Amino acid sequence: MDGTPLYQVERLYVGFSLPDVLQQRYNARIIVLANGKVHVARYANGAVDIIDAHTLKSGSSSIATDTATAALNLDLKKIILKNIDVTYHDDATGWKVTSHIDKIKTAFSMDANRIAINMDSKLVVDVTGKTDTSLFRHKQLLFTLSGVYDKQKKTLTLPPGKIRLEGASLELAGLLSEHFVDLKVKGDKPDMNLLLALVPRDVTVLLEKYKHDGRIFFDGIIKGPVGKGIAPLITVNFGCEAVWFQNKKIDRKVDQLGFKGYYTNGAAHNLQTSELHILNFNARPGTGIFKGNFVMKNFTDPQIIMQLYSELNLRFVGEFLGIKDLEQISGEIKLNMNFREMVDMRIPEESLAKLKEGVQSELTVKHLEFRIPGYHLPVQNMNVHAVIQQGRLQVDSVTFRIGSSDILAHASVSDVPALFHQQNKPVAVTFGASSRRLQLGELWKMDSTHPVLAKEVVKDFHIGLAFESSVKELLHPNPLPKGTFKVEQLRAAFQQYPHVLHDFNAAVAIGDTSLRVSNFSGNIDSSNFALKGRLNNYLLWFDKIKKGNTEIAFDFKSDRLAVNDLISQRGRQFIPRGYWYEQANNVWLRSKMSLKYDTVFKKVDAHIANISGTLREHPINIEKVNGRIRYGNNRFIVIDTLTGKVGRTDFDLNMRYAVGPGKNKQKRSNYFRFKSNLLDVDELMNYDFSEPAVASTTPAKHTTVKENDSLHAAGFNVFNIPFSEFETQVDIKKVKYKRLWIKNLLANVHMREDKKIKVDTIAMNIAGGHVAMRGMFNASDPKKLYFKSGIYLENVDISKLLIKFDNFGQDFVLNNNLKGTLSGHIKSNVRLHPDLTPVLSETESQMNIAIVNGTLLDFGPMQAMAGYFKDKNLRMVRFDTLRNQLTLKNGVLQIPNMNINSSLGYIEVSGSQSVNMQMDYYLRIPMKMVTQVGFQALFGRKREEVDVDQVDAIEVRDKDKKVRFMSLNVSGTPDKYKIALKKAKRTS
Repeated sequence: MDGTPLYQVERLYVGFSLPDVLQQRYNARIIVLANGKVHVARYANGAVDIIDAHTLKSGSSSIATDTATAALNLDLKKIILKNIDVTYHDDATGWKVTSHIDKIKTAFSMDANRIAINMDSKLVVDVTGKTDTSLFRHKQLLFTLSGVYDKQKKTLTLPPGKIRLEGASLELAGLLSEHFVDLKVKGDKPDMNLLLALVPRDVTVLLEKYKHDGRIFFDGIIKGPVGKGIAPLITVNFGCEAVWFQNKKIDRKVDQLGFKGYYTNGAAHNLQTSELHILNFNARPGTGIFKGNFVMKNFTDPQIIMQLYSELNLRFVGEFLGIKDLEQISGEIKLNMNFREMVDMRIPEESLAKLKEGVQSELTVKHLEFRIPGYHLPVQNMNVHAVIQQGRLQVDSVTFRIGSSDILAHASVSDVPALFHQQNKPVAVTFGASSRRLQLGELWKMDSTHPVLAKEVVKDFHIGLAFESSVKELLHPNPLPKGTFKVEQLRAAFQQYPHVLHDFNAAVAIGDTSLRVSNFSGNIDSSNFALKGRLNNYLLWFDKIKKGNTEIAFDFKSDRLAVNDLISQRGRQFIPRGYWYEQANNVWLRSKMSLKYDTVFKKVDAHIANISGTLREHPINIEKVNGRIRYGNNRFIVIDTLTGKVGRTDFDLNMRYAVGPGKNKQKRSNYFRFKSNLLDVDELMNYDFSEPAVASTTPAKHTTVKENDSLHAAGFNVFNIPFSEFETQVDIKKVKYKRLWIKNLLANVHMREDKKIKVDTIAMNIAGGHVAMRGMFNASDPKKLYFKSGIYLENVDISKLLIKFDNFGQDFVLNNNLKGTLSGHIKSNVRLHPDLTPVLSETESQMNIAIVNGTLLDFGPMQAMAGYFKDKNLRMVRFDTLRNQLTLKNGVLQIPNMNINSSLGYIEVSGSQSVNMQMDYYLRIPMKMVTQVGFQALFGRKREEVDVDQVDAIEVRDKDKKVRFMSLNVSGTPDKYKIALKKAKRTS
């Protein structure tokens, strides 16, 4: 109980006769109740709350009286109810009745054998069902009824009385008892008020704009036992004759409307045995025709006969109804229906048009034109033809135009009765559409915010759709209807997107928990693709709060995918020019991805089964790429054993990288591990190693290029980005890079959050020798980068090494000037620009090196002295061993004195060269060599030419002989130099 009273009144008056009171007879003559509320509820078990509240439990003993109980006699002249609200709710059926009693005046009398009542009332009634659909909304109800209740027989007899509902008058008479009812209801006025009384208020308002007249009749019987779960027989005859409606504003009239109807709840007095008949329905809408019969049996699973023949002018219909949006409709519609589910029932059909054998319905629409509310373009010249044959709906054709676009469509439904009866039977639905021209910007009224779509025109469009399912799934999807969905022969040619889509097909099977794509294939111009896939537990994606696991898997293949087939002219701005005409062949992608949610995203686990294909313009072949990629709420991206081949390169890659902070801001370590038997960098970078242009025979003027610091520091500085803990391990058996092979490359590098990178080990066999390095890269100041390292070299071919490092990528290096075998140890602390170009003016390096079997090619200092060795080739100077300890500091390379046994003879060299190309070299040359070439050149006489291809023998100094030397000094730049007789300063 919620404490709400079952009934309450504000005022209660009881009137007595004064003479009766004086004679001690207390007979109440008048009772008045005003301003009250009454609530009655019937529970699902049949109990009524207001009755239960007034039922007294019988006691074990009774009160004895000394005198005989006198019979109670009541002779009420009046019982008056004013301003009382009454509600009744039936939990079993969901019905709700609310009533406001304006006034009810009742005369009431009772003696030992009977109770008599006369009632005259005025009230307003609302009746609603479970879905709160209004059946009787705010209906005025007046009735004048009398009744006599026989106490012995327990029956209530109702003499003929009047009930007035709105403007309709009904006559009610009969007999009621506790377990039996026998009532007759009859409409006693054959006019339209009966119809207006039974329809909802909004329909009544709508009918007010029509003149109307005609005869409507109603005659019903309710008879039989009543009780819990027992209903009486209900039989109703109704109909109308000579009814007409005419629009008051325009001369449009529906005439000669009439029919005969019958309803009964049948032998079992329930919905299953109920029947409704509406026969000989006739109407003449203007010059049109409307005839029909309708029979329905079994309201729980209806069996229907529907016969209809109509010819309607739709302009007349729109003007007659007076609905603004329909007034512009025009066209002719013809419907012939003979839908029979009860073949054994005979009904009159003489006046109906005959259909072809097996055809149950036929619809023809010609020249239909109308406007869709809120849409800017009219639908023009619509023609439709459809038939229902043996339960199958076939819409043969629907053609119409919207603006400059034309559309042709067709459709079918395999089992219309199954849909109507909601039977759990298989059903197939198909739809197809085609168009010669679709102006998208016109159809969707696109503005300047979509300039490309506003101009887009689709030509030769075609699509076929099919769905096979069951009636239950179509009417009650949960959340998707289970079945098979197909797209067939999709085709479209676009104007702004200058490509043709053709032969698109798709097949999707929707199951209880999985969605499978058995085929999704098609062509775009000359490119093609085929996709298969599945989505397990697709129900998860329809939940507002996701909880559970789901899996996505796909298999994608393409014989040919051309970029030029896929992009438009506008799309090229987002793709590098070199890929505009790229073409991929034999593409195969296969993967499976599992996702987990627990109200929020938890993790994703992707298994790559295969990635393969080839590129034509950038000739790369990708083979057998497979592995595993994971990401979870720990915010780690993990690549687990990703293997495969790209061209000649194979790889085995493992990685872990944190994309966010850990719990409690703890440090998160990352790693990158790479293994390969062959890494072909040239192929991956697509270097062009075609033969270079023939080199000029003119001697090179210089061997170095001046730095430009501002260019190196310009642009984005990657070292401004925070570093994370990151460990890198590399193990590559062979590396091919610019004609140079690196073998057994091992690297172990560790990056730290303080912006330092520790090179624990980098070792490799390169250029015929071995190179190893350790060091520390410091980027704590992103504008000043330093790399401190130790490099060990053993028997390295210098010429190959210089090609490998592209002359070290820096500005101050020997440019193919030196050949030979290099060994030694180099310690350096290099200042680097943000683009990793060394700042030689701030670099310190100590180079303890030895070069064996070396050659100097086009070396500036030597070419400067070409006039002193006329019989020698100074463009190519050979030497057996060069061993020295060089120092680079403050941009100056210091070369201590060293003895060189060379093709010029044995000479001694020392000096320096700075980054600004200033050189200061001292050479000590044996006097006999100068004598041989002539002192004339030393004093400016004319020089002689020497064969540039001449290879001179190496001369070795004999230490047992005393040798006289000439000291020369070469200073200046390669472009402007000076040679003088000068000795080097002695160093302490």
